[in-house]
Order: sequence, then structure tokens, then C-alpha cells
Amino acid sequence: MTPTVDVALFVRNGEATIAAAIESVLAQSWPALTLTVLDNASTDRTVEIVRHYGDALRLLRAPVDIGLTANCERAFACGAAEFVMPKTADDLLAPDFVAQAMAVLRAYPECAMCHAGGLVFGGDGVVQSVYPATHRLHAVGPDRLARARSVMTRYTSAPSFWGVYRRAAVAQLARFRPTAGWDHAALAELALYGEIRHVPELLYLRRDPGKPVRRIARAMTEAAQRGLPLDDSIAELRWMVPLITTAYAHVETFAVARLPAAERAQLMHDAPRIFRTRWRELLLQEAAQFRAALPHLLDGADGWRRRQVAEVLAMIAAVLPEELAQVGPGRR
Repeated sequence: MTPTVDVALFVRNGEATIAAAIESVLAQSWPALTLTVLDNASTDRTVEIVRHYGDALRLLRAPVDIGLTANCERAFACGAAEFVMPKTADDLLAPDFVAQAMAVLRAYPECAMCHAGGLVFGGDGVVQSVYPATHRLHAVGPDRLARARSVMTRYTSAPSFWGVYRRAAVAQLARFRPTAGWDHAALAELALYGEIRHVPELLYLRRDPGKPVRRIARAMTEAAQRGLPLDDSIAELRWMVPLITTAYAHVETFAVARLPAAERAQLMHDAPRIFRTRWRELLLQEAAQFRAALPHLLDGADGWRRRQVAEVLAMIAAVLPEELAQVGPGRR
């Protein structure tokens, strides 16, 4: 019997691209597939366009904007089939994407997710670039801690996140945190519960090459996802150090991973070391920039703002312990 794949396409105000995204799912060669569109309180023509497809899909609407990470989390939980695929509303899939991913998942029962090679195309449909083969994840073997370390060492670009997932592995994941690096941490945790494999063919078609890290970090904060400003005196400050936040998100995730305490502690120790190796100079720059901003951040600060500052300093201390010594004692 052919297993069903639940494809859950999540969107907010995607009228410009939603039709093409839906068409790319409906054109899949895999014969057993359901499509659900999770609309996040769109205010444009998105819902009107989705309804045009009638019984070819199911539409579920959120009454208010719940934020990107929460809507993405809904996508992972959507349906009841053994396999699930979260899907963005702008990127496209080649017709054999699901079929090739499923061939891998069926051949390797221990595989938790399979993705594909990816490329970037422009508004005119012309291919602009191809993601390097080194961006594809291959976290395999019986050592689950080694698989998680492999993901931390290699995960770089979106095509290796948007794959077909085995629901039994997804069900074990911690809640997605509204913070920079949530996808990095989620994939590293997923590797604890199964292998992550890929097919080399360029089957994931990304509409744009991505946004600047700090811009993404601002958008991923809980305040921003709830439509609140980030420039007032009570806003969170994690977005100011997005790469440090990404590294620390792994520490937070591993603290609640479904593992014995000794293994959790080992991964919590490993994560900062791995990211220092990958991004050391950039992490040092972020820490220095935050240190330079401290006088302004603490000027007239109340207890809440001091707590926000202390939280960022704690992350810096965990990821770059040598950096905390450069923060004056009166500012710790």
C-alpha cells in the first residue's frame, strides 16, 4: 500500500506566489498525497485564490496572526499520515520531489527526514544559483549524538530543512522557540530521533536567496511575530546577537531533548564549541557590538530591561565564555 504524505502549506499574505506553490504540490508524481493550506489570518487575496482550488485541498484559517514559527509548527502537526511535509507559500517543488524523498524514507526505516538539492530562481524564472552540495545533510549511522553534531556542523540553507518528515520522529521534537536559529535547533534535535538523508537532484526551487541574518532574527522574535515593535524599552534583545542566539538555541533545545541526562549535558557542552569553530569571528563581532551598546541599553533601565540585558550576557557567556571577562563588573 502506498503511504500517504500530508503536505501542509503555511502562508500569510501570499497572494503573489500561493497559486504557483499549490500547483507545484498538486503536480507531484507521488500518488497518495493530501494538501492543506494553513492560512495565518491573511489580509490580501490569499484565501480567495486558495478557495479557487475547491476540493483539491483543505483550507484551515487562523483567526488572528499567530506568527511564522507557530504557523510552521501547525504545519508539522497537520494531518495523521505517517509522513508529513511542511511547505512554504513561495518556494516550488519539482514534480518528483515527494516521490524521490519517499523512496529514501521507505528504503531506510531509521530515516527521520529526507530533503533534496536546491536552487534559487528569480522573478523571471531564471536560475540564479545552485546551493552547494556541502549544504545537504547526511546525518546517518547508529550514534545519535554524532548525527546531531553533524547537523550542527553542516546545516546552512533552507532546502535542507524543507523535506518529507517521518511523523513518529517529528512528534518527539520540542516546541519551536520564536527566536533566531529555531530551525537549526529543530533539525539538530530531529537527528537524535532518526537519520537525515537527501537526494542530490535539484528538486527544491527557492524563490529568493534569503535575507540578512539580523533581519531574520528581528522577524523571528516573539514580539515581532505578535506585531509589536522592537525599539521600545521592554522589547527583547536577543535579535541583536542572532548567531549567538542560534548557538544558544541548541543549548536550550538539548536541555529538554528526549535523552538521558548525561547525553543532554554532553550536547549542551558540544554546541557552543561547534559553533565557535564554524562562526568564531562573527560571534566575536556580535559580542563586541552588544558590549558597545551596553551603556545605551542600561541608561535608566528598569528591572525588566536589565533582565533582558542579563539574558543576552548569559548567552554570550555560554557561547563565548572568554568574552564575558571583557564586560566590566558593573555591567554584568
